Amino acid sequence: MKSLLKIYGRYIGSTWIILVLLGMVNLSVMCWIMLDRVVNYESGFATSFRSMAELLVEKDSEGELFLTQQGKDFLEESQYAFLMLLNDTGDVIFEWNLPENFKDHYTAGEIAGFTRWYLNDYPVKVWQTKEGLLAAGGKKNSLWKFTLELPMGFMSHIGQYIRVLVGANLLIILCMVGFLGYRYYKSLCPLSEAIEALSCNQQIYLTEKGVAWELAVKLNRTSDILKEQRQTIQKRDMARTEWIAGVSHDIRTPLSVIMGYADELMQNEKLGQKERAKAAVIRNQSIKIRQLIEDLNLTSKLEYHMQPLRVTPFYPAVLLRTLAAEFMNEGLGGQFEVVPFIEFELEGVTLKGDEELMKRAVRNLLSNSTRHNPDGCRIWIRGGIESGKCVIEVSDDGCGIPEVVVQELFGEDGDRWNEKKPHIMGLRIVKQIVAAHKGDFRIMMEGHCVKMSLPIDGAFPYAT
Repeated sequence: MKSLLKIYGRYIGSTWIILVLLGMVNLSVMCWIMLDRVVNYESGFATSFRSMAELLVEKDSEGELFLTQQGKDFLEESQYAFLMLLNDTGDVIFEWNLPENFKDHYTAGEIAGFTRWYLNDYPVKVWQTKEGLLAAGGKKNSLWKFTLELPMGFMSHIGQYIRVLVGANLLIILCMVGFLGYRYYKSLCPLSEAIEALSCNQQIYLTEKGVAWELAVKLNRTSDILKEQRQTIQKRDMARTEWIAGVSHDIRTPLSVIMGYADELMQNEKLGQKERAKAAVIRNQSIKIRQLIEDLNLTSKLEYHMQPLRVTPFYPAVLLRTLAAEFMNEGLGGQFEVVPFIEFELEGVTLKGDEELMKRAVRNLLSNSTRHNPDGCRIWIRGGIESGKCVIEVSDDGCGIPEVVVQELFGEDGDRWNEKKPHIMGLRIVKQIVAAHKGDFRIMMEGHCVKMSLPIDGAFPYAT
């Protein structure tokens, strides 16, 4: 769910960035418009019409008013429609291009009206000169006029109103962002839970609607495909395990007959020494075949969790001493020496697990050392406590476990499919037994030491 919260946070952050950029763009556009208004229009009015107003109309030597050439050029270039000059009583004392329907006299109210608004739909600009009130009219529909009047009480609190307005906008934006983000989070939450369930090999079904319905459809389809694959694999594994168990059962009887007859031939004193030795070879090889079949059956059951653990309390220190004694009493040659080393901390410690399987694991390691070192070696069996776990180590000073076996055992060499793979049945069973007890299996010291770490208190899901 942490990844989903990160997505939600990024969504919120991205939304805020977009809003900030949008606000900056809007503010920039408004500033540009206002600047353009002030610089290109208002300042132009101040520097052109106001400065030219005194120069538009003058008196000649006889006291008659006339439009100066400079004024005429200015009016034509500025595209004014007419010009008139009013005296203090409202009479038109001078005009230029004045329309026919215009009057020669205007009252104070009419002057105030077209000064603020329009004169016969003509926008008008006025300026008080020494000759009188100068009124210049622009073309129709060339200027939009709007007069805004606000009380001083409002203007004195304009800053507070702006803060309230900005705060309200921010609150609305925050609520909208949170609401949209929550909806986005709710729509992704089932997808995240479904993905986590799929990673745990669980069956899922999502409602195929909403903004993420396409993803829901694909996840449901993926779940169905994985379910079919699991069922196919389970059927194949079950068939494989049953076949191995059946073959093991079918071979056991004829193998017992072979071993029985071989044993009788070994005991028959009428046969020569050479024939009795051949019978002994047949019996020993039959024992190896029986052991291989048992190993194959056991590793298959352990791999697919079909071998229930007979969990009982046992003492690992006693188990190691017993195995060391039994192994030495089995008739090892003088070239082998088994040295048990049980640390004091392990004395009295009780483990819960399948004692017989643990014996099998240690025996496999001891047999592995003797089988691969025919010239002899020294074998150490160590038991102790490390980091709250029971540690069992079997090491020797022989040839050690080859690197190719380690790679094959831990699946580190996937390119060896076209080569002859080494025989690792015994070590694989040890690794599977340790895994069934929720422990850790490691090969150290360049193949000369196998370390098994077992939890002192553990739970076993398929125990009996």
